[in-house]
Amino acid sequence: MGPEHRPEPVLAPVGHWSEAWLGRPYGAGESDCAALVADVVAERTGRRLALPGRAAGLRGRDRQIAAAADAAVETTTPADGDVVLMQLRDRRDGVGYHVGVFCVVEDAAHVLHCLAGLGVCRHPVAGIESRGYRVIGYYRPAFDAVPIPCTNHEPKR
Repeated sequence: MGPEHRPEPVLAPVGHWSEAWLGRPYGAGESDCAALVADVVAERTGRRLALPGRAAGLRGRDRQIAAAADAAVETTTPADGDVVLMQLRDRRDGVGYHVGVFCVVEDAAHVLHCLAGLGVCRHPVAGIESRGYRVIGYYRPAFDAVPIPCTNHEPKR
């Protein structure tokens, strides 16, 4: 008898592009909500977001997220890949910001985002308040002048 024949594994197709990102671990300052948004936009468009540099602490992060929102174009008709700006409920203006990526899955609006303890997850926008956030707005990404090559369309893990 010849060598045992083992069939190639059959991988289930990804139903929505956002599914490929689910489960990516959270890492403060490197794989956080802002890094997820930048990575997803780069993978989907081949362009780099014009994000400010990293700052230490939560207040620094809040200032960075607010500055990035100021550089983007707000929209009232979000589409797959737009940025979702959120804020922790019951927080005063200027603190508690969080970002994710808007996606439509099975005709329902969702946000793909990265949370400490969960990593990358996807939740319906309609239920985001039950997760402790409120949506501030939806934004079209602002790009820098230099496109980046997209040779790998799989998320970094």
